[in-house]
Amino acid sequence: MLSFQLTNSNKAIQIDCDEQGLRVLLDLLEKARAQGHIHLWTPSNGGHELSEKTPFGEAAIGEVVISYV
Repeated sequence: MLSFQLTNSNKAIQIDCDEQGLRVLLDLLEKARAQGHIHLWTPSNGGHELSEKTPFGEAAIGEVVISYV
């Protein structure tokens, strides 16, 4: 499980993950370094990296773009 959401104040990003989600995130960060950028998507957006909901049942962000600059 890997999910991103904005906090209520919209001034922070909350990332929730379990062991598998952390491994996915670390592997994808390595890919970003090699490829320049990556996209993470929920299944409803055509991907498989992100969870549709947070562990608290709230809607999670559907796409995350990570750029290595």
